[in-house]
Order: sequence, then C-alpha cells, then structure tokens
Amino acid sequence: MSKTKILFMVIVLISAFAALRKFNATINAPETLAEQVIANQLFSELNNIERIVVSRPRYGNSVSFILDDERWSMSEPIVDAVNQSALRALFDEFNDLRMRDLPLNLKNQTAAELGLDTPRFVVETYSPNGMKHTLLIGAQSIQSDFGAGQFDGNTCLVPNSFVSILSRSIDSWRDQRLSTLGAKLQKVEWQAVDSQYSFIAYKNDNVWRFTEPFDGLFSLKASALLDAALGARIAALGDPLTSNYALGTKLGRLSLSGKGESVNLEVYGDSVVSDERAFVLHVAPQRFAIFQQPPLVLRSQRILDFNPQHLSAVVVRYRQENFVLLKSSDGWRDATASKVYENHILVDLIDQVRLAEFSDNTKVRPEREADGMIAMSISRVPRIEKCPQLLWWLDSEQRVWIGAKDSKQVCLSEVNFELGVKAIFAIKH
Repeated sequence: MSKTKILFMVIVLISAFAALRKFNATINAPETLAEQVIANQLFSELNNIERIVVSRPRYGNSVSFILDDERWSMSEPIVDAVNQSALRALFDEFNDLRMRDLPLNLKNQTAAELGLDTPRFVVETYSPNGMKHTLLIGAQSIQSDFGAGQFDGNTCLVPNSFVSILSRSIDSWRDQRLSTLGAKLQKVEWQAVDSQYSFIAYKNDNVWRFTEPFDGLFSLKASALLDAALGARIAALGDPLTSNYALGTKLGRLSLSGKGESVNLEVYGDSVVSDERAFVLHVAPQRFAIFQQPPLVLRSQRILDFNPQHLSAVVVRYRQENFVLLKSSDGWRDATASKVYENHILVDLIDQVRLAEFSDNTKVRPEREADGMIAMSISRVPRIEKCPQLLWWLDSEQRVWIGAKDSKQVCLSEVNFELGVKAIFAIKH
C-alpha cells in the first residue's frame, strides 16, 4: 500500500474518532446538565420527606405539616386538614430552589449583617431515614429578586417568591373547603329539620337532578345556588368543638358522597360541623339559602337539559328500529343513507323535546320497554347511554306519556311524539 493511501486512512480514522467523541459529548450533555441541576437543588430528597416545619423565630410561632398514609395534614400549631393548593405551591417552590452563591460584595458579611442570626424564617425537612435539612432566610431583596439564606450551614441566595409563600398566615395553610370531595362529589342528601325542605339529588354530566321527593332537573338558578353552597369557602375557622359550644339554630344534616367516599355536615345558621374536622366552620348564612326552599321551587319544569346548538346527531328508536340522523352544513341526513330530511321538521322535533315539561298528570313509569326514544348527542358517533334521552309510552287510549331515561315517574304529554316521529319516517302499518 502506498504511503499516500496509508496517510489518507489515518486521517479518516482520526476524523471518525473525533466525530464520535463529539457525538458522545452531545448525547451526554443533557444528562450531565440534568445531573448538575439535581446536584444544585437544595432539597433534593422531597420525595422522601415526611415532615416540614416552617418557623418564624422573630414572632415565636411555627406551622408543621406531616405525611401520613400518603396524605399531608397540618400537625402544628393544631391538628387540622391542610390547604392542598397552598401546599402544592410550597412544593413547587421547593423544586425550584437551587444553590446560588452570594455575590462577591456580600460574601464577607457576617450572619448578623445578612439577617441570619435571628432569621425571618427557618424551614426544616425531615426524612424517615433520619435525614434533616435546614434553610435559614434572612434579609430580603438584597439583590433584585433574591434574599440571603443559609442552607445546612452554607450561605446562598433565596428567591423572594419562596419567601412570599412562607409569609402566608397560619389560618391560610388550613383547608378552607367544606369537604375534601371536590370534583368527586356525585350525590347530595339534605335532611332538613323542617322536612318540607328535604331532598336527594345527584350530579351527572355536570347536571343536577332530583331523585327525592320526585324526579326532575334543578332549574338553572337552583343548580347554580347548589354549586355555590357546596363550593362555599369557610369564612373563619372556629374553636375546637366542645359539648357546650353554642352553635345557633340547626337547619339540617347534609350528606355528600362520590367515588366511594362520603362526608357528613351538620348545618346551622352560620356555621357547619363536619365529620372531617374537629373545628367549627363558619360560613356566610346566605350560602345556605337553597336549603331553606321547597324542592318544587328549585325544580326545572323541563324534562331534559341540552343545548340544540351543540347537537351533532339525534338517535330515534321507533318500533324497535333505530334511526341515526347526522347534522351537516345543508341539514339533517340519515347516517346510513343519502336521504336528506326536511330540516325544519327535525328542528321542530328537537325543540319539542327540549321544551317538554312535567305536567300535573303523572303516574309510575311503566315496567315495559318504551314505545319510542329520542337521544340527543353532541358527538357524531352517539354513545346512547351518555345522551339525554326522552322516552314515551302509549296507553290503551293512545295517550302519550313521557319521561327521562332515569325517571321513576312519567307524565302526560301535550305533544304526540309517536305521531311526530311516524310522520318524519313515513312508517306505515
């Protein structure tokens, strides 16, 4: 082999080796950077801590949080439920804390000059394995958005955003909600002292419906009032409940449940006693106005609740046969054929279903299958079980009785849906 070819191959090998080293450096750079970030994080064992203590040495008070059975709660100065959103904000700040050195002009200052001899805050974390970390926070805003701190004996900068979280009042660390169910809430049972106000209701697809003392939807106003009552924030957290605590006039007992969990509340004029809390919860009296109105006043006269503008499909069952109608730019079409229906006829049918109301003439829902059904779907691929449904039955006198899919009673209808649907599909017997 000639010297030229040998030299060429050496150059190629050297270049390939250099490229490989550069490639490996590029691949490993994010990993190295991530390791560096983790190494610089102050509280690097957040997933393992079981207790957090935030103290104010200048005021002689502190608040402590403890993890028990995968749930955080307040353990000092009192044992109580913790404000989960506030605790999440604290952990978010924990995750962003990094070792930031003091600027050169402050490195030679004493602890007293940095405000660390009697710090504004002391944050301590404890792990099950005995590991403890301590962060002292002294002077604030010594450099733009940072203040002086000391983490496990090493001085550093601490973001003022973290200081702001720690500055919350002790009461604001406590849970301000009436119950911990939140979005899991599905059922409400209200047992009023005056039984005429009692009712049972459940929520499905974000719509409240009565099950006792009758079947029916809440009116829009009543639904908003119920959501406001159940989502009421606690105006003030009272003293621990004792046998001689003056609670005022009792309104009733509120039982909330959903997703296998339940909470019971004893409701008074301006306060609540919860089986989740050991403290009296003070609430603005107007929040409970809905519990002092008869269910008939709260009930919507409409059988179904849906917005016609949001519909994409309508499913009609008539004489054991299903028809799926799809909404298009030029009107309503059969999903399985090209037939276009008279648009105004179907629009009128939808309006009749939307406006269908309860009547005074009611009876127990027939045990047999309904003679017909109309389901309203916001999806072009209807899931019947999820759709609002109007069902009807014909009696021996050819009268039409209507009800929702989950109604226990049906009422006499002024609109003959049997004839209307028959006309649309031109079904002959």
